[in-house]
Amino acid sequence: MSPHTANLAMHNRSRNPTPNYQLPVELGTFILQLLFPDTEDSRRSKKDMAELYSLRLVSKSWKELVENTPTLWTYIKATDYPIPVIRDCLRRSKNYPLRITILHFPMFDDPPKVLIQYLQLLQPHSSRWKSMSCTVWDEPGPDDEYVRNFLESPAPILQSIYANFSTPPLVPTINLADGQAKNLKHLDLQSIALPWSSNLLSGLETFCLGAQDTIPVEEVINLFVKSPDLRRFELSCHGTEGQNNQTALIAPALDTIAHSLEEAVISTLPHIASQILSRISMPRCRSLKLSTDFTILGDGIDTLDDALVQFMPKIGDALNLGGRTTLTFLNDIGFEWRSSSKYDAFDFSLEFSGVELEILIEWIRNLATASGSQLELEVTLRTSDLGLAQRLGEWTEITKLSITSEFSEFHSYEEDEITLLLDFLGNPKLDTIDGFSWSWTFPNLQELDLRPSGYGPMKVFNMFHKRYFPDTFVQAIEGSGLAIQPPPKLDVWVEYPIEPAEMAFMTALENHWGVKGLNRVELASEELEISHQAFGMQ
Repeated sequence: MSPHTANLAMHNRSRNPTPNYQLPVELGTFILQLLFPDTEDSRRSKKDMAELYSLRLVSKSWKELVENTPTLWTYIKATDYPIPVIRDCLRRSKNYPLRITILHFPMFDDPPKVLIQYLQLLQPHSSRWKSMSCTVWDEPGPDDEYVRNFLESPAPILQSIYANFSTPPLVPTINLADGQAKNLKHLDLQSIALPWSSNLLSGLETFCLGAQDTIPVEEVINLFVKSPDLRRFELSCHGTEGQNNQTALIAPALDTIAHSLEEAVISTLPHIASQILSRISMPRCRSLKLSTDFTILGDGIDTLDDALVQFMPKIGDALNLGGRTTLTFLNDIGFEWRSSSKYDAFDFSLEFSGVELEILIEWIRNLATASGSQLELEVTLRTSDLGLAQRLGEWTEITKLSITSEFSEFHSYEEDEITLLLDFLGNPKLDTIDGFSWSWTFPNLQELDLRPSGYGPMKVFNMFHKRYFPDTFVQAIEGSGLAIQPPPKLDVWVEYPIEPAEMAFMTALENHWGVKGLNRVELASEELEISHQAFGMQ
């Protein structure tokens, strides 16, 4: 019986005082486990628990069945469940392992919830904790000590810990589970840390750490030695204390092989990332996400050359199999270069800040060459710097351009005027020094995605009319003995027009000689209806 039909069943019971709600216990338990599965990924909201309580009201046999099925009560979402529900869960789950989630956001609670009440309820049952997820978004204060004592409770069967603090506690290093969780496999700590000598760092399968302090590279290497089955490694730290002298990090070679590692996510200073990736071999790694900032200590992008040597064959396979990679400009100095997700190949994402554009493209070209691959780029612009667009326009590797600037206006800092990017794309350059010749920005561009930018078909049509000469003009030029090489025709994506005046431009755009294919993205029917009403359309 579905919990959603519990009220209907109760209504029928009032009309028929003697219905038969008897089911074999095994069958009833099986039905409940289908409705409320007890798996590592399953979570029960307050609404789910309300439905579970409603089932108890169907009949006496359902009440007994629900209350005497311990697996229905093993997940506890503290600070979301009412206190009486948590007590019921602790009692009715008997001696079964518990999965606990704590979400404490006092700035959003009205009235504020007292965290200590929930901790005091759960702490005596730490011997049954199987997984613990604790998120505390609050300023450091008196609750820190209670949270610390709670997380340091002996939990011998604990297999998974997630602890996330918005700001580091007064004492950020704690002895989780009293160091007794011998079966711990998954450890995720944000703004707090374990002592590097902790026994909990042995035998892990996933390790995630977000810290403000500097992380010793040798301890990272030791982690892989102590946890040879580590499959996922994530590190985020940007502390600069003691990092001005890069040679201070260079220690005697202590290389190791991470035989089981499949995914590495690293966000740290360039030379720290370089040491980790160059001193730890990752032969089975299928995904690498690297983020670093070259503006902090003045490192150059070539700092990472040694770090990426072991990944060159995989990057080459990703480029050859996936073809075009994506280069996204997040702002004026930040970018992300990532592989295509359409193919089952090595997944990489390199996100950097503080690199000169010319150095960047040369580095990417060299990386592609070293991996034996042909470079082809999709560029996504999220910044309104026309100078950036002009410099990118010379790159022959760009075959797709996506514009996501909200206002679709690219400012020129040399001239006191606003130039629309479409004007920049549309105007060819005429060189009369060595005879007549034309050149185009983004000369090998094949696809143009304008969906997020809000460009209407009229502006797009005008751009095409400038960028592409009519066939008769091209033939006349060639007939006069002058060479002309028009750019490739474009597949273009635009939003479906709203204003009636632009409908004609959509048809004209579709038939333009420079358009290879027109992809119209229509608005949702509700939005389209509202827009039509606004313009008096029926």
